Amino acid sequence: MPHQIFRIDEILRIIVWYTREISDSTAISFACCCKAFEEPVLSLLWTYKSFEVLVKLLPPVPTHESDPASPRLDQDEWKRFRRYASWIRVLSVDVTQEHITQQLTPLLEFLPDSPSPPKPTQHVTGTVLPNLHGLIWTSNPSFLRYLPLFLSPILTDFRIRIANRWGVEFIPGDYAPLAHTITSMLSPSILQSFCLYMPPNATPSPELKQAAAELVLRCGPPLTCLEVELELPESAILHLMSLPNLTIWRAAQSTPTALLSSPLRPTVAFSEVTYLALDTTTPRRWLSFLDCLVSGNSHSSSPTPSLWNAPHTTAFGNLTHFDMDAHRRRGCTESCTFLLADSDVSLLADTLPRLEWLHLGFPCGFNTCQTTFRSLYTLSTQCPRLRHVCVHLNTTTLIQDILSVFEEQERQSETDGPNSRQNLRRRRNYPLDLRFAHYLPLESNVEVGDLGVVSKGLFDIFVMIPDVIVSGSNGEFWTRVSQGIKTLQAGEGSVI
Repeated sequence: MPHQIFRIDEILRIIVWYTREISDSTAISFACCCKAFEEPVLSLLWTYKSFEVLVKLLPPVPTHESDPASPRLDQDEWKRFRRYASWIRVLSVDVTQEHITQQLTPLLEFLPDSPSPPKPTQHVTGTVLPNLHGLIWTSNPSFLRYLPLFLSPILTDFRIRIANRWGVEFIPGDYAPLAHTITSMLSPSILQSFCLYMPPNATPSPELKQAAAELVLRCGPPLTCLEVELELPESAILHLMSLPNLTIWRAAQSTPTALLSSPLRPTVAFSEVTYLALDTTTPRRWLSFLDCLVSGNSHSSSPTPSLWNAPHTTAFGNLTHFDMDAHRRRGCTESCTFLLADSDVSLLADTLPRLEWLHLGFPCGFNTCQTTFRSLYTLSTQCPRLRHVCVHLNTTTLIQDILSVFEEQERQSETDGPNSRQNLRRRRNYPLDLRFAHYLPLESNVEVGDLGVVSKGLFDIFVMIPDVIVSGSNGEFWTRVSQGIKTLQAGEGSVI
């Protein structure tokens, strides 16, 4: 068997990697005791850094009081800064505080291509991070003009979050540098992740929307993650459907129903997506759209294109995490705004039976939603892999709903056998956690004496209430329900 030959620098990097697994200080000790270890150690330790650490490396900034004859910048210190910056592969930037401007200014002043700080309408050019692969950026819109400074031609992971400014109106012109960056400075053909998060009170400019749409249309097979809180045109969604490696998709828009009859619809659509998050005010239309994609049947009255009859891989066949919270950033304020009913949850369970994690919105205190205990029963029976669910539930008639569901099940047990409830728990490999149950309101007609009914009802469909923080009678009730379920499981010999 031939021996594998390693170069000396490869051997050093392997040794450094193993020493860093012990601790960073151990790797640094190696670098201090042997000159040959210095380069691989520092290169590894500087792979991921924050902007604050990078700024500390900047040379002293000359002031107007400095001796005019003194050099404008110590070239050795600048060379040292460039050396360390070249090792950074991922940079995390958080410039949401006003005082950060004072740290950015020196960096801009000494760039060869930018001898003075840019005006708000200018775009910075040049980069000090030539080997950067990932940029995680959080800033106010006014700092976006500095964004191009931190880009590199080999950037594959671009994640930017526009910080919220309460009480401050967003100006469309604030987004001009970001639109310029997306349009002119990113390389869509190599992009693997593109994430753009907008604050709830922001009104994106048309230029920014167009830039994001054009970027998506130019992205290729390497794209695995797209999280854009801007409405994209249906042409961009159609392009996404053809990307073979897309695994994470977050969208904020209305339902792209026109795609269902498009002759350009690919035969393989979203087949690798494992996480889907939708910020939408039309959740029912989205569920119908997803059902059409998965089943391959159009519900429209128009003639069905022949392409629908072509063989294709099931859309969202690998989807395990689904988040459709229509009011994640607004919440229920004056009334309950949850728009789904038990029938919608039933459609969701039939469409996506492989779900492991489901978030449909945090419960509110209005108790007027149309989803009931029946939705929990449906999810538990139809989605055997589901581990966690967060959903609005109307508890106004909780006791009656539990009794009604199990009266139906008793009638069904004449066909399925007397142990149908126990068979349900055997079909599931693990209990279904009802997240944030302590936020579910309880009406006055739900008494402490109903504790046993609620505990038994949830136990029979293998739903658990995770440990909750006791805050008032509501939290205390759900805590006792949780304990009641555990007692029933212990009595049956189940392992939680």
